[in-house]
Amino acid sequence: MRIAESLPIAFRAIKANPLRSGLTTLGVVIGVFIVITTVSLGQGAKNFIYEQMTSLGVGPNTLAVYGAPESEDQFSMMTSVMGGSTLTSRDVEDIKNSVANVKYVVPLLVGVGEVTYGRNKYEGSTIFGTSEDCQKLFKDFVAKGRFFTSVDVGSRRRVAFLGQDIADKVFGSFPAIGEEIKINGKGYKVIGLLKRMNASVPLNFNEMVIVPTTAAVDLLKRDQIMELWVGAMNTQLVPKVKESLHKLLLERHGKEDFQIRIATDMLNQLGQIMNALTLAISAIAAISLLVGSIGIMNIMLVSVAERTSEIGIRKSVGARSRDIFFQFVLEAIAVSAVGGLIGIFLGWLVLFIAGRVLNFALYPSMPAVIVSFIVATIVGIVSGVYPAMRAAQLDPVEALRR
Repeated sequence: MRIAESLPIAFRAIKANPLRSGLTTLGVVIGVFIVITTVSLGQGAKNFIYEQMTSLGVGPNTLAVYGAPESEDQFSMMTSVMGGSTLTSRDVEDIKNSVANVKYVVPLLVGVGEVTYGRNKYEGSTIFGTSEDCQKLFKDFVAKGRFFTSVDVGSRRRVAFLGQDIADKVFGSFPAIGEEIKINGKGYKVIGLLKRMNASVPLNFNEMVIVPTTAAVDLLKRDQIMELWVGAMNTQLVPKVKESLHKLLLERHGKEDFQIRIATDMLNQLGQIMNALTLAISAIAAISLLVGSIGIMNIMLVSVAERTSEIGIRKSVGARSRDIFFQFVLEAIAVSAVGGLIGIFLGWLVLFIAGRVLNFALYPSMPAVIVSFIVATIVGIVSGVYPAMRAAQLDPVEALRR
């Protein structure tokens, strides 16, 4: 019997028991769905972070310096930095004056405060103290007004650069440039507004007040720089700049209570972590496919037992054993393939909705779609072979007696 003749028979058998067929495909649907969504979400999130970091100016010539010793535990390292970084404004000045081939040095001094303008206030805003070099790292981020200069930093001027959410809340439609706000009770003149940025980036710039580092030290009552971003003149000079930074900070601190990382290495490490998580979840999906294959095999064995008379009749009118074998294998493949297609559709639907909610593009990973569908088809073949062999080996006379 040709495959073209066997397929309609296989689909008629599936349609004859829709509930049973649906439950049979459930394991395959779940397995394919998990593979597609996890791989696509992981890849989408990784691409999004890369795009956001590069759009902010972080590239292969950028180094990050943290005020905490090297640790395998990233969480412990960040906790140490937030609790009391070893970097200070003096380190920033020495790096600017002593390290060659440096394009910019951007200190980040971070705190939390309350912004008020008249009776309007914005609680929980991020206070972000930095230098005039910030505009060399975070390029094209000024919406209105100007960014502060080296004169503003050096003279400790109380000037502020506002994120869009804060400006909208405390000023509304009223022009903010030139007005005086209070940050934690101290007066600051608004000199500019940030462009509205995607709130999904690690730092929500829309809820941020950027002030000169010198003003931030006075405002937050501390001189601990959470981290430094140092830009080399070009990518080839990055190893030399890193070596010079390490030597200078070691001389100043007397011990290695800091760490220096190249931005691209950090992004690659993040990618490896996300790939490992994706692989782990995909392994769980493989278990679902295994369970699905067992379910298909069990249902096919039940189907063989229920259709013994049908098999006997077909054999008595000339159907060969291989015709029966291919019919039942095709039924198993059809059940598994339909489950795979449903899993692909559900994965695409969830990714579409998640992309809208998270506000960044998510697309099904084509390798994940192709591989998961092929695996689902193989599951159908493997799980259908044994029941098909049982059906093909039935004696027609014995089958007609049942």
